[in-house]
Amino acid sequence: MIVGKRLDIGIYRYSMLNRGGDRVILAFANHLASIGHNVTLHVVEMDTVFEVSALLKLHLVHCAGRAGFLLHAVTHNLNHDLVVVDIIHLHLLLSLRNKVVYFAQADDVEYYDGRFTRSLIHALYRIHFHSEKSAIAVSQHLTDIFMRRYGQRDIFTLQPGIDHGSFYPDADPELIGLKDGKKAVVLLARGDAYRKGFDLALQVLGSLDSEVSAALELWVCGNELSQDLFQVTVRNFGVVSDQRLRQILSSADIFFYPSRHEGFGLFPLEAMACGCVAVTTDAIPYARQTPSMLVSTVGDLASLRSQLESLVTDENLLTGLREKAIAAAGAYDFEVTKAAFVDAVHTIAGGSRP
Repeated sequence: MIVGKRLDIGIYRYSMLNRGGDRVILAFANHLASIGHNVTLHVVEMDTVFEVSALLKLHLVHCAGRAGFLLHAVTHNLNHDLVVVDIIHLHLLLSLRNKVVYFAQADDVEYYDGRFTRSLIHALYRIHFHSEKSAIAVSQHLTDIFMRRYGQRDIFTLQPGIDHGSFYPDADPELIGLKDGKKAVVLLARGDAYRKGFDLALQVLGSLDSEVSAALELWVCGNELSQDLFQVTVRNFGVVSDQRLRQILSSADIFFYPSRHEGFGLFPLEAMACGCVAVTTDAIPYARQTPSMLVSTVGDLASLRSQLESLVTDENLLTGLREKAIAAAGAYDFEVTKAAFVDAVHTIAGGSRP
């Protein structure tokens, strides 16, 4: 049921794959379509395991790579009431012919480690926020970054949440049997490898002593990881649906996520909702305030290793944190997030703020 007028909304993205950001933007698109809005996905690559509602319209953009996609943004009026983008440079290009809102899922500066590229993204942000155009941020943490750095105040801030219909304890007896008494550590190997600290995870796992390595298994979702890299037994599950991910997380023990940067960080909460204890960094804005999480400073390999080892060797610690994790994740509800996103889109499309 539509609240307010029916909107024609476009979502402009080079690819829709299997990353966390893809899942979030698809969930919002599905919800907008389910309540009666016309929603069109404009993409070059569409290859995802996530749910794509039959109500969504798909427009495959035929262009010569990413440069052609940017040129398409400059030269085309997409004929929507509002176009949603989640990469800052797309907002600037599409705004030449379209009404656009920037949906910030992360601080785009942190995608890069090169000084020149980071400076360029900073400049694009300054241009955007100087124009006083609205933005939607996925968390208060991200809003605070933009306000502090650019003085931007016209930001709709969402209350982050997870889909409790998709993530809850649902252990698979077959997966439990595979462990054979060992502890299973889940590692996501897909997209944003630097930003998510994938290289840090490999260093920590490769440094574990033989006794600890013998007591655990590494369950990898996403890109395949070679057994030759570790003493630890590696099981590759490939790219999995949310249903299978739920079963994997529910059957495992530890979610290892040494991220360098997050706009908010839903993956640890989803793992916690399934009963998996998160070992992560203070790049997760809520981590230090969540007693069920084991948290290290970004890049502190010794601390990450110590925390991982403590969960593998201390059954009482693991059990206690598992119970606290499920309770903590219950406080984050994606239904609230979806409603706030719809309100923001309506307000921005209407040209005024309440």
